[in-house]
Amino acid sequence: MSYRIRRIDPFWIAHPVVIAAAVIGMLLALAGYAKNNIALSVIGGVAMAVGVIAATKPAVSGVLGTLGFFGGLVTFVILPNPQLADSPLFWKLVSTLFFSLLYMVLMDALVLLVSALYNFFGTTVNLGGIHLDIEESDDGAEGPAA
Repeated sequence: MSYRIRRIDPFWIAHPVVIAAAVIGMLLALAGYAKNNIALSVIGGVAMAVGVIAATKPAVSGVLGTLGFFGGLVTFVILPNPQLADSPLFWKLVSTLFFSLLYMVLMDALVLLVSALYNFFGTTVNLGGIHLDIEESDDGAEGPAA
């Protein structure tokens, strides 16, 4: 059997307002960074985070948040930078939580962008897509025994 992945759909709420909130938030955060305005950067970052998290399916956000949490544990608790080695455990855990949240939002945005580009080139421009060749097993078993 041969299957073709025609479309990747990680979107949970694909309403234009949600996407606009993410894009406008990103632009505000970048403008705040360029003008050295912390308040504008924070407002833009929060707007972008809310838009991205609302646009992505919860399962994708959950997986990426878990990966970010494990990465934060390794970075801040298990193998910390020598400058952070003397920090209290509470602040290491707070750093881990902020890292996992930031990682989740940034990787969610990347997944949305990659899937939108794949959908554009795979369907709109019709450049093909990923093909999967799946063959049936000869043992007749449907799956693992219960």
